[in-house]
Amino acid sequence: MGTFKLVLDDDYGYDFTLIAIHGAIESYYLAYLLNHHLKLRLKRSKNDLVINHNIISARFPIYEYHNEQLYTTYHLFNNHTKITKEHDHNLSGLFESKTSTERRFFLEDLPRVDYLLKIKEEGSSFPQTKTLKVLNQISQIVTAYTVDVNQLKTKENLIFE
Repeated sequence: MGTFKLVLDDDYGYDFTLIAIHGAIESYYLAYLLNHHLKLRLKRSKNDLVINHNIISARFPIYEYHNEQLYTTYHLFNNHTKITKEHDHNLSGLFESKTSTERRFFLEDLPRVDYLLKIKEEGSSFPQTKTLKVLNQISQIVTAYTVDVNQLKTKENLIFE
């Protein structure tokens, strides 16, 4: 009797473009700049992206735009956020606090990246080179470049919708 081998592959289909953006500006201002320079209509989503780190949930605001004519979807979100933790033990010193602030990352592989722009398209109409050129010409953006999603360890965080 023959043997059968079952192969489970985690092929989620990472068929999107991911652009890393460096710049010390607020997310709403970056969304405004992208809307202005790339002719998008990014809007803040009602629901934030939530990543669970152990027992702590980190929330990341997200901006979305669906271009019906080009069949392209844009998602802009922070790569880092600050969360406040409560401490249970009694503190009595002048400089001791019952809360502390920690920084959490959406993609831990890219701790220096400030924002991520995820572009999912149905077809091949997305002008990646032109988009990167426009992003790098915006004075508030330090640099922007594409990220190879297959090299990321925490790429499963990018599967949402």
